[in-house]
Amino acid sequence: MNRKPNPLLADFLDPTLPLPEIHWETVPPGVDPEEAWDRFDENIEGWVPIWFPAVDRCSGRSYGEFERAFLFNERLEEILGSMHRWPLWGSARDKKRVVAIALLHLYCETRDQWTRACWGE
Repeated sequence: MNRKPNPLLADFLDPTLPLPEIHWETVPPGVDPEEAWDRFDENIEGWVPIWFPAVDRCSGRSYGEFERAFLFNERLEEILGSMHRWPLWGSARDKKRVVAIALLHLYCETRDQWTRACWGE
C-alpha cells in the first residue's frame, strides 16, 4: 500500500528544511520534541503520528484508520488556527516551523489528556 502523508505535513517532512530551534523554557518537563516530530506511521493514510490516540480514551472504542487521520487533521488545523496560521502561509521553512510547533502542542495536549479522567478536570 502506498499511503500519502497529510498535506499539512508536506514541508514538515522535507529533510532539507531545518527543524526550529527549541526554546526549552516553553517545553513542559519530560517532553522530548523528537518524539513529537519523528514518529509517523507511514502505513496509515495521512501518516498520523504513532503517539496520536488510536482509541477514544473514555469509551475505549478504537478509531478506524480514516477516522483517526480525520481527527488528527482536524485538531492540527484547530491549533494552527489558534496560532493565526491557518491556512498555512509563508515560505516552506516558515511552514515547517509552524507545523513543528503545532505538532509539539498537540503532542503535549495528547499526553496531558491521557493522564486525566474522562469526566474530570
